[in-house]
Amino acid sequence: MQAAKDTFLKTLAQRLAVVNPARTITMDGVTRPAVATVENEVQLPVQDELEAFLLSWEGAGRAIPEASLMYLDCKISYGSQGSDAMLRRDRGRILTAMDGELMQICHPRCAAKCDYTETLPTALGTNVFWTLPVMEAPSESEGVLLRTATMRLFYFPEGV
Repeated sequence: MQAAKDTFLKTLAQRLAVVNPARTITMDGVTRPAVATVENEVQLPVQDELEAFLLSWEGAGRAIPEASLMYLDCKISYGSQGSDAMLRRDRGRILTAMDGELMQICHPRCAAKCDYTETLPTALGTNVFWTLPVMEAPSESEGVLLRTATMRLFYFPEGV
C-alpha cells in the first residue's frame, strides 16, 4: 500500500514541476513542488496549505472481492486567499488555475509503481492507476476559497 501512495505522490509532484514550476512549497528548508501528503508532514505551514495540493488518504479496500486488485481513496485539498490578502480579488482565478493544473497532472492516469524507500526508486513491476478527480463546489473559510477533489487509486499489493 505504501508504495502505491508514494508512487502517486511522487508522480503528481514530478508532473506539477513541469506544468507549473513556480507552484512550490518550502518545508524544512527544502523547496519542492507544491504537492504534499498530510500524513507524511510533521507540520504544514498555513501559507503553504493555501496554494498547494494536500493529499489525504480516506479509505481502502479490495476493488473486487475475489481479486487482489486494491483501492485507496484520496482527497486532494487546495485553495487560495488571492495574491492580495486584503482585497482577495483574484482568488477565484488562482483556484481555477489550480483546477486546471490538477487535471493536467492527473494525466495520464497511471504510473509505474516504485519502492521509494531506497535512494534510487526501484520499479515493482506493476502500475498504479486512478480515476479522474471529482471536484466539489468551492467553499469559503475566513476569506480563503477552498476546493476538495476526490479520486480512487487502484494497485496490486506487493508480493501478490
